Amino acid sequence: MKNKNDEITIKEPQPASPETPDPVQTTEAHGMPETLEKPAPEPKDIQPEIPEKIEPSPMKIFFRKALIWLIVIIIAFVGGFLLDHFLRYKPLSDDLSQAQLELDDVKQDISDLKSQITQLQPKMEAANARIATLEDDLEIANARLQFYQVLVDVNNARIAIFLENIEEAQTALVDTMERLEELVPVIEEGNPELAMSLPRRLELIVDGLERDPETASIDLELFTKDLLMLEPLIFED
Repeated sequence: MKNKNDEITIKEPQPASPETPDPVQTTEAHGMPETLEKPAPEPKDIQPEIPEKIEPSPMKIFFRKALIWLIVIIIAFVGGFLLDHFLRYKPLSDDLSQAQLELDDVKQDISDLKSQITQLQPKMEAANARIATLEDDLEIANARLQFYQVLVDVNNARIAIFLENIEEAQTALVDTMERLEELVPVIEEGNPELAMSLPRRLELIVDGLERDPETASIDLELFTKDLLMLEPLIFED
């Protein structure tokens, strides 16, 4: 009996819970319009309008290609210019810079040399003056040598005449005329008249030596006196 009661207890109906009113039905109950009750229609996908591609005109195509070629030419020209600069002008520029440095060094050397020349100029002038003095002294010494040689020739000729050796007297006077002519410029400074007459007198003595030795001996003695008179005039100590 107990089991039956349990079964009966289980099978007892449960009290029905109040049902939630349907929102649609509630709306209908309130009398709302039917249009508000339906869901909004889903929007369809709107395809964007694709603009039609307009083909460029032949003129635009031509100018576009011309512009491209112009850019290519400019790039090639600039590239060629840079390449030429680095391959040719850059080495030349380096060589020029090196040459300029060498030129500066040469100019500095020239400046140093000029400074040295300026410092040596007084010494050079003094040396030149000394050389000129020595040259004058040398000329005087040569003239004095020629002068004494003429005196020796004349005295040798007088001795030969005294010994009656005319041939030896003539030999002694062979080079006397040449030496006397070299002395003429020096003699002119002391006595211009004797410078003109002595060569002529010597020529007459040589010509008359063989014909008249005595007269030639006297003329040679006078010739010697004139030379000795000239010595202090042309060779001032």
